[in-house]
Amino acid sequence: MRQVILLNILIILSSCVPDDSFKINSDYVPEQMSDGWEIASPESLGISVNILEEINARISSEDEFYNAKSLLIIKQGRLVFESYVRDPADRDRYGHVQSVAKSINSLITGIVFSEGYLDSLDQKLYNLFPDKFPDNPDKRKITLRHLMTMKSGLDFDNGDFSMEMYVGKPDDPIKYILEKNLYAQPGESFYYRDCDPHLLSYTIGHISGKSLEEWASERLFSPLGISDYYWGSDPIGTSMGGHGLHLRPRDLAKIGQLSLNNGKWNGIQVVDSTWIAQSTSLQTDMGDWGDENGWEYGYYWWLIPEWDAYTAWGHGGNYIFVKPDQDLVIIMTALPDTNDEMMGSTLDKFQDLIKPLVEG
Repeated sequence: MRQVILLNILIILSSCVPDDSFKINSDYVPEQMSDGWEIASPESLGISVNILEEINARISSEDEFYNAKSLLIIKQGRLVFESYVRDPADRDRYGHVQSVAKSINSLITGIVFSEGYLDSLDQKLYNLFPDKFPDNPDKRKITLRHLMTMKSGLDFDNGDFSMEMYVGKPDDPIKYILEKNLYAQPGESFYYRDCDPHLLSYTIGHISGKSLEEWASERLFSPLGISDYYWGSDPIGTSMGGHGLHLRPRDLAKIGQLSLNNGKWNGIQVVDSTWIAQSTSLQTDMGDWGDENGWEYGYYWWLIPEWDAYTAWGHGGNYIFVKPDQDLVIIMTALPDTNDEMMGSTLDKFQDLIKPLVEG
């Protein structure tokens, strides 16, 4: 019903505005800048210009990928394609990448592990926050692994989560989340939400004394030369674990290249390679979530087994796609506050867009 109402509103609004284009026919040749990226021509790396022109025509089209902002392609560590289809200035300003933050949360968790703050993903949350749990033995079974595989069992839909956490502003948000009913036993059933990664954010802050944003700034973004970003926090100052991160497209590409390089950037091991391998491999049974499209799930990374690839996926059409066997990274950014199904920005649509490049 909510989608029908939104669609009617969009139809009404579209009849009230001038019939102007909302996209531009963007040039896709990257500009050399002093930001750490080397530029290369597609031909020099064996990429068909015809395929790139086809992809650029689709991303620039008024008829599909309506909310797309940019598309970047990196091959063998070199930027070969960079298209900004709404405003060329989007190259130099950060945007909200929604649930891409979950995948970056995963990278930070790997760093926290390497620093010895965490012993095991099978550590129970109750042992860290005994005073926050209700008297419920089943909830006390929740582990960090359950949080990272979306299997805490806590019944807290994203729409309710945003309204209750950021508008309602509970005095004790951790306790508030843990008081939610269980939809299933911990570890039993996959249910993609923001509450699980947000509980992980609380955990990292609790055990280390530093927020996700502080860890990112010091140990992830700084080595990559990322300085222009914003990471929102909840009413008590905890970094949003599942969204709220704003990054520039070229900086997202650095995150993708770091992951492709098994955690290395310019020869520096930023994230442990073992963690990269674990977090981007199958870690949970998604049930119906994955069966329909053949997707799998790691630790906050979506897996595409048919392509031996993985991706971060943020609401609205924000992606960090990595295909190691082709030494390929693809970035897409989009207006974040839209419905994926209505706007054609779901992962299967993104796959269809890049398929000629991946399978060509």
